[in-house]
Amino acid sequence: MPSEPSGWVQDWVRRFVQTESDDDRLDSWVERTCGRIMAELPELGSRDGLAEQIGEAIREHWLNFLIQLPQPALSFRLVASAERISRESAQTSLPLETLNRIYRIAQQGTWEYTTELISAVDDSRPERTELLIYLWERASDWIDRSINETSRVYHEARRHIDVGRNALWLETVSRVLDGNLLEGRRVSAELGGYPIADHHTALIVTTSEQRQTMEDLEDACRHLAADLGLRQPLVVRPGGRQLWIWAATRRPMPLDPGFTPSEGPAQGMRIAIGASKPGLVGFASSHWQARRTLGVVHPDRKGVHQYDQMELLVLLGCDETVDDFIRRTLGDLGGALDHQVRLRHTVASYLAAGGSVDRAASQLSVHRNTIRYRLQQASALLGRDVGAMSSELTIALRHLDVTHGGQLP
Repeated sequence: MPSEPSGWVQDWVRRFVQTESDDDRLDSWVERTCGRIMAELPELGSRDGLAEQIGEAIREHWLNFLIQLPQPALSFRLVASAERISRESAQTSLPLETLNRIYRIAQQGTWEYTTELISAVDDSRPERTELLIYLWERASDWIDRSINETSRVYHEARRHIDVGRNALWLETVSRVLDGNLLEGRRVSAELGGYPIADHHTALIVTTSEQRQTMEDLEDACRHLAADLGLRQPLVVRPGGRQLWIWAATRRPMPLDPGFTPSEGPAQGMRIAIGASKPGLVGFASSHWQARRTLGVVHPDRKGVHQYDQMELLVLLGCDETVDDFIRRTLGDLGGALDHQVRLRHTVASYLAAGGSVDRAASQLSVHRNTIRYRLQQASALLGRDVGAMSSELTIALRHLDVTHGGQLP
């Protein structure tokens, strides 16, 4: 198709614009298009006044399109009535997919109408195809731009709503965590009906990766909720690269000790989970457990860290006194050389296997004599038999691995 339409097409378009701009033709177009939309999306009828708003937007869109149609290039701007519908839909939770469907229905109506008009053109006119392409390309461009701009306005409105709601929720949650708000019904009301009388399992999702955004965290939260079967968890953004989550369940939430997120963004995050606790006190307690768990986990250790699985480490915490205990307990076994790291790994597996050489050998895929030899080497470095100090060693090795990433500063 040439960059500029033929003279016949330009004349036809000018006559078309003049005819379609007539009030009666406009009314007919709006009634036909709006009726088609409401017939295909009958659920819109339950929203008071929406049909009238859609009719207004159809009229405004069509008039603006007609004005632009003869121009060399479309100059698009979302009409005011359509922008208003988009913002109000975001506020009333009308899905964006429904708005997009409205445009596609209108697009189909436009296609059928223009095809009908062009079918009346003399078959012998060689410009018929050119006219059809001209009208259809411009109508499609208009609809596509309308959808894109509607999506932008909708998401912008949702962000404003989310920011305002998050600010209110964060204020309420902070007062509960600080012990300054102890009335359960009020807390539930301020948190949008969150069932505060249930059991609560608190999760904290965080990342230290600069390339990961809040959108990545929220995506990870959605995947995590799906993995755990959570329905409508409470999600609060406290600031920084972190999300606070609470899951309410009628009974304590069962959680597999070896739980790991499925493939997805949650795998690259650090996730701390508190124990399930009932009521308002449990709401705060589970969160503080998750927070303290996160506080003893090395920043490089991705994955899930459950308070129930590392309670002693959490209670022990990490300060210079604890680190001195680790140094004294491990002695030369705490070094950074490869063979020292390998020996620590063997000792940890042996202790986790309840002192069974055979089970440790199976876990590490080595011969049991290799396990015995390494245990002898570790005992020599410790100055005592591994079995005689199993409790202290277990704590020291786990603290070194979880809190310091395998190497004390």
